[in-house]
Amino acid sequence: MAELKLFKSDKFAVGNRTIEMPQQHEFWEEARKVAREDGVSNDLIKKNTSLMVRSYLEHNDLSMEDFRKMLNPTLIRANVGSLLSNDNTAPLFETLVESYVRGVYEKTGRAAELLMGTVNIDQQTTSWYYADEYNDDDFDFKTISQGGPIPVMTIKLAEKKMIQVYKRGGGIELTDEAKAMNFDMLAAFFNRQGLVLGRTDERMVVDRLLNGYFDDGSDAPEVRGVETTGTLTVMDAWDAQTYMEDETGFTPNRVVMNRKTAKQWTSIETTQGMPIFLQNQLNGTVPDVLSSKPFISKQMPDGQIMFVDTKFAINEYVFKALSTESERNVKTQIDGSYTTKTSDYVPFETKARMIMDINQSL
Repeated sequence: MAELKLFKSDKFAVGNRTIEMPQQHEFWEEARKVAREDGVSNDLIKKNTSLMVRSYLEHNDLSMEDFRKMLNPTLIRANVGSLLSNDNTAPLFETLVESYVRGVYEKTGRAAELLMGTVNIDQQTTSWYYADEYNDDDFDFKTISQGGPIPVMTIKLAEKKMIQVYKRGGGIELTDEAKAMNFDMLAAFFNRQGLVLGRTDERMVVDRLLNGYFDDGSDAPEVRGVETTGTLTVMDAWDAQTYMEDETGFTPNRVVMNRKTAKQWTSIETTQGMPIFLQNQLNGTVPDVLSSKPFISKQMPDGQIMFVDTKFAINEYVFKALSTESERNVKTQIDGSYTTKTSDYVPFETKARMIMDINQSL
């Protein structure tokens, strides 16, 4: 594989631009240079981390999909052992792994559906900031006398509360015999890993929404009951939605529940005896949140439905984004690829989610 080119061509059309890609070792020299400028440690670069190529792509405003389209297709069909033993293609292996893991992770993982955004942090521990409680009536636009004070929201530092993010992920190790397979065959296993990691993130974000991040319970959501314990009606759902809108100002646009409770939810009937979802499709019957697809999660207890305003409910704090590294186990002499991320989910506005418990009465 010594003469095998990394890219199909020297120039590529990407949107309205023409990108010229350096070939062979020149590409890796440029990628390492950009990675160092981005702050990627020499230790990670020596491990052939996919962060190296990611830095290059971001520097040139390219996506991972763009990069895969540029690659010489012969590389994907080559056997794994050849890729790993060649100095020119070995650094590419982790980027190929990440592209397959990330592709399925981003397409099938649903954690992003509940997120308001991402907060990038420069260390694994960071401060927690909060806003003073304020009354909407006092804070709203109001007449201010000449020289009078303007209502304000004060943002403060919670000195006794810190956010700690942790490294999470999974790996695949290859015996020498397994290296005989072609990379496109191995790619199916990385697709599977992307699916597993995506589901792990889903469970984590739902757990944080359900229980809050801090151990003292200060950011746990409010729990309300229903009109008649043990039953769920359309009026219960409507009351929960309008309670959030009227009392907190947040508008829930997703509902989270487990599969058993979802059966009750989807069986709600109107006064005409028709399922509420059919009625919604026919004439847009309120409440609006009922027309959204339930977010099904095993993390939710039976009988609990969480109403979430995804614009304000929770952020992901990220120290190190999803990436792949390679390493050889000294004891087993087995090569492994490990896809990890260092992050955690922290609620932003506590009142931007609320739990309706069918087992409690109002």
